[in-house]
Amino acid sequence: MPAAIKEALARIETLAEGLDPEQQAYTLEALAELAERLENDRKWDELLATPESQAFLEQLSANVDEAIAKGEVEEGGWTR
Repeated sequence: MPAAIKEALARIETLAEGLDPEQQAYTLEALAELAERLENDRKWDELLATPESQAFLEQLSANVDEAIAKGEVEEGGWTR
């Protein structure tokens, strides 16, 4: 584990000792959300690294390039 992460975790641990239960709950929730984001990012990275995903993204890019070349894409033409 990188030293900077160890230092940050040590700071959080030290600070958490002086927190009241409500502040501890807030800290726990924030750390749980961070852990979930990191897990989700890892899953996306693994998914996007597969050959199938790479092939799909390359085809999608080629489709966009083709639509641009045909004049089918309007600058700022995004709609909801």
